[in-house]
Amino acid sequence: MRIRLLLLCVALCAILPVWGQDAAKPVYQGTPGYFMPELSRFQGGEPAAIPRKAVTRKDYIDFLRPLAQGFERGQKRGIYGPRHALAALAVYAYDVDTAKGDEKKLAAAHGLAAGIKVTLRNYKETLEEQVKSQGGTYSFEGGYLCATYFREFRSRGDMTAEDEAFAKDLLLLLRKYQFAWRPNDGLWRGQQHRSQAQGINHLLCATLYPNEPDAPKWKAYGEQAWGDWFTFRDVGINDINYFMGSVERIMIEAELLGRAEAFTDPEVQSFLWKRLLYETTPDGAVPPYGAHLGYNSHAGHRILALELLGKYTRDGRYRWVANRLFNYAQARGGFSPGHHHARATCEESVALASLFCDDSVQPVEPAGGSQLLNRKEVLRLTNADAKQLFPDAGGVDCNMYTSQKVMPSKLAFRAGWNSGDQFMLVELFPRHDPLNPTAIIGFERHGSVFAMPTYEKFVSRENMVKIEDLSGTATFCGQAKWNGRKEVPTGYAGMEVTVPEFADDARVSYARARVTNYMGFKATHERDFLFVKNGPVLVRDETTFHDTFTARLGPIWNTQNIAPVQGANWVNTWFSGHWFQNAYLYSNRPWDLLVYHAPKADRKLTIRGRWEGSEVDVPYVTQYGWEGAVTPDTRVQFTQVLLPHAPMLDASKLAQNITVLKDDPGTSAVAVKQADGTVEFLILNPAKAALELGGNGLPVVKTIAPAAYLRYTGNGKLEYRWESGKP
Repeated sequence: MRIRLLLLCVALCAILPVWGQDAAKPVYQGTPGYFMPELSRFQGGEPAAIPRKAVTRKDYIDFLRPLAQGFERGQKRGIYGPRHALAALAVYAYDVDTAKGDEKKLAAAHGLAAGIKVTLRNYKETLEEQVKSQGGTYSFEGGYLCATYFREFRSRGDMTAEDEAFAKDLLLLLRKYQFAWRPNDGLWRGQQHRSQAQGINHLLCATLYPNEPDAPKWKAYGEQAWGDWFTFRDVGINDINYFMGSVERIMIEAELLGRAEAFTDPEVQSFLWKRLLYETTPDGAVPPYGAHLGYNSHAGHRILALELLGKYTRDGRYRWVANRLFNYAQARGGFSPGHHHARATCEESVALASLFCDDSVQPVEPAGGSQLLNRKEVLRLTNADAKQLFPDAGGVDCNMYTSQKVMPSKLAFRAGWNSGDQFMLVELFPRHDPLNPTAIIGFERHGSVFAMPTYEKFVSRENMVKIEDLSGTATFCGQAKWNGRKEVPTGYAGMEVTVPEFADDARVSYARARVTNYMGFKATHERDFLFVKNGPVLVRDETTFHDTFTARLGPIWNTQNIAPVQGANWVNTWFSGHWFQNAYLYSNRPWDLLVYHAPKADRKLTIRGRWEGSEVDVPYVTQYGWEGAVTPDTRVQFTQVLLPHAPMLDASKLAQNITVLKDDPGTSAVAVKQADGTVEFLILNPAKAALELGGNGLPVVKTIAPAAYLRYTGNGKLEYRWESGKP
């Protein structure tokens, strides 16, 4: 066995690009081909399942206890004190609650409380220094976190009269001097992290100190800020990072002020909280998109949200998903190991989750089907728009607001909730960056990641059809003469997305997304998905042009690694691991993805590298492209099969087992043969043409359905048939 592995190692060194040196932990080298495929990838077998067990408050505390050490001595952490001491607060609260007459344990817990108070006093001193030197403070989280400390101390008899006076001074200081962008820039409006922090500080002070002369004014502003999100029952940010930053403020405000409607309102659950359930992978991870901190970077924040939801709604689905998120972190070395900020913020959120969770709510596995997720429209405002909407405000956070218009947000294709089940997340939202409607932003099988969006706060292009204007004559974003690169600009609102077809069956899911003014061009794009659960995925892309120019277009697939053996119309890809800002987060579990394109003589497969900025963690872009003149009503179609499979250097046999039965505008159909002789027919037929497919050794299939899936055993017996529109 050792000799065979040695020979494999020598062979790999001869044909693959530059390698790292650590097979268990790929080495970041910053040059083309720097991702090393671990030798274990080629030893066969599916990756082990992520261990699952019920998670209680005690499990959170066991995880947090090492992080609480030292705070009994009163650690001085400056402006970060309220964040860093949260683990200590969680341990203190748990130990007091469970002491059961153990005086030694109880005394140690109260001693820990005394040390935490030293940290908070040091925080206040730092705030006063900032106010003196800068005119204000940027500490967004200070108000609601400190109020949480004081509430937990108060409920356990650890707030003296002196402590109460200190708490009042601190919270009033934050209410007065916490600014949104710069000192003295006024009180802001909007749903995002800056304005919500100001609103929380005012509403907390109005509630806790109602006898203050200006308390009614504070309350009025705080209610306005609350209404900026609750009126719409949604928060208008389409990313992982800023979304959770805003939502966490809102959740804790609701907990502190007893506003259960933030969790229980049916519309809030439909638009806001449903996505936390169904964007989670079967193995318990969070695929990132938009502005993020790397793979699974905000799992801790989501655990906090889901525990609060479980507590207030008594719906065990929320706790079940929170359990899976925590199990994943337990199995993978923690939250974002290697990146201090991402790890720390998750750990802090878990500390809050331990304070708010309710173990009496029994976890219940959610429905295992695919989901179409919706959200409210995001509006980008000019400065003039913002001033007209809120003339008395200092500004509108991010110059963004929301309307009551309901729009598609994501397609979450799911084979089930079993560890290792297949999962795909598709972007649909056309209003907030990074503006990638129809892009596949998450794709996993056996917990292995095949799709990973780069960090992007504004504009990125992920796994979707890309259009380029080669003649420089295309109308773009409504302008006949567009100066500069033709990339959809931040805040572009010209695209509209609809999902005219969505169906979910026990073995297959089907959806069609239609985008007008696709990527700023005068074109309508349709992307159909036939997602076979724990099997191949058929993707049909059809672009209909309403303009005249010379175009290059075709589906792109971004990846970390490409096997040395590739075809004229297919590539075998995989990810080795996950980094963020050069910090190593996780290895990627070994499994591969064959990206297969229906071959045509006028198409060309290209591969390019990108080695700068945030894109370096996903360094290869593949595209199966077409070039030519387009005129109004020109239709260009691409058919693509995505096939997850066991790791291999040469996937030629898998590619040869895919037969394209039809690839014409309006219809894509393929047959995929398995090693045991099983044949799967995947058909996308929005034209509803009368089809007769197969023969030449394959079963013959007839259908007029917009989508169909048929599975035949090796002896030609029909095992399963599903057609869209039929029960």
